[in-house]
Amino acid sequence: MAISLAGIDSIKEIIYIYGDNHNHCFITSGINYKEFVQGLPFPLQNILLLKHDIQWSEFNLNSSFFYVEREYINQFILEHSEHDDLCWIDFEELADLDELEPKEIAELLYLAHKKEPLQKPFIPRLNNSFAYMNISDGMYQKVYYKRTNDFIFMLCNVISYKITQLQRRSLNIFNRSKQINPIDIKLMLTLYPLMEDGLIIDLSERVENRKVIEIPIFRVDFYSGVDEILENVEEYRDLTNQIANLTYSKKDDEWSVVQV
Repeated sequence: MAISLAGIDSIKEIIYIYGDNHNHCFITSGINYKEFVQGLPFPLQNILLLKHDIQWSEFNLNSSFFYVEREYINQFILEHSEHDDLCWIDFEELADLDELEPKEIAELLYLAHKKEPLQKPFIPRLNNSFAYMNISDGMYQKVYYKRTNDFIFMLCNVISYKITQLQRRSLNIFNRSKQINPIDIKLMLTLYPLMEDGLIIDLSERVENRKVIEIPIFRVDFYSGVDEILENVEEYRDLTNQIANLTYSKKDDEWSVVQV
């Protein structure tokens, strides 16, 4: 899915990832809501709002939840502030909301309140692929994925998008930077096992010359709490070991992971 993010305020250059691979749950910082949604491999169908500040959404009487239909999702993306308290799941058919049973509604309320599922974050009746939560005023996001590859695909798209935008900002109006190809999902999967320890992908420390762009990757071998790490990213980065560079070859238009 192509990324086209009009109106983005800033490009965050440090991406932190902590993965609970067993539960298909990933906590990230440095990827805002617009980047997340438009980096996914397929468009969202509809969004069921479990916690939100949206004033114009539709209301479902059976579940007492508000929702956003597919034709208004772009408006929702543009108007949503990444600092808003937000929790939602996607769903396929509007009629399915009228079929939700009290137990399923209770599970969704628990998810919104506790930021974790009572059992599983996926409701078979709604066939949702994601359960999305903004935490600590948007400091980080916690997302459950039905398919892990959807997270990897999104991450590949977002990193390429960020590098393209950062390059364009550094050039004058007479120079143009081409769109950088997304990272191959098979390549990013090689880093997947390390995400349970926590990874920092630091675009702010990238090294670029005429041939390549090198982005350092740091492995966080200890878990002190996401808030603690995010408030002291540079300190934690200095305490960890750089394990690799995510390297883009300008000549070949290809990405690779080079261990250091």
